[in-house]
Amino acid sequence: MREDDRMGEFTGKIVVVTGGSKGIGESIVRRFCEAGAHCVIVSRHLDECQALADELKAAGMTASAFACDVSKVAQIKSLVADTVEKFGRIDVLVNSAGVVRRKYAVEYTEEDWDFIMDINLKGAYFCSVEVGKQMIRQKSGAIVSLASLQNHINTKRSSIYGCSKAGIRNFTRGLANEWADYGIRVNCVSPGFIVTPLTENIMDNPAYTNMITSRTPLGRAGKPDEVADAVLFLASSKASYITGADLCIDGGWTAS
Repeated sequence: MREDDRMGEFTGKIVVVTGGSKGIGESIVRRFCEAGAHCVIVSRHLDECQALADELKAAGMTASAFACDVSKVAQIKSLVADTVEKFGRIDVLVNSAGVVRRKYAVEYTEEDWDFIMDINLKGAYFCSVEVGKQMIRQKSGAIVSLASLQNHINTKRSSIYGCSKAGIRNFTRGLANEWADYGIRVNCVSPGFIVTPLTENIMDNPAYTNMITSRTPLGRAGKPDEVADAVLFLASSKASYITGADLCIDGGWTAS
């Protein structure tokens, strides 16, 4: 970590990261904390959030843990209310919570649909809305949601996941338009194939790995830190004229 990161523009900022205990979300938390922010690490598993918060605090950074199932709007409301009561504001929201179930379309059930959509789309939307109410009062804020390459292309056995991520891209545009007058910027990123606990099992399949590398101009899967740096950029003043955007972090897949 660079020493100047600790004294950056995020010093003292309150950043809420859903799905923040592992994978891309964990990398996002670490990057914001390195840049001086206080991160509220959110997931369904309080023990995982607390372990990460304790590790960051031991390293001289600042973070706290909060258990929240983002598929439950009442829990989202509690998350926002408790965070505002404790810190007085929310400067950045990152919607990183996400799940996937890989099946062919004819194999999916209604329960699969509800599970994926409730966390990926409903959760991200209502987290944005509830945090957005506070940001409207503040007249400032930045929201960055994780969409996916799958909202641009849709590979086999991921049709519901692709629907959920396309929804994120579209509500991002809608909220960006509604909230621009309040100084709130709303963007999303669309990662390609990133090596995380969610994907490492399929990345062990040589045929799948070859498919990814052959269709990605940069010839490899991405790393969580590469997504985290893009999220940090979109939340920063360096992106002050960017809202309603979907930034592809896909090694050139959608350009090929």
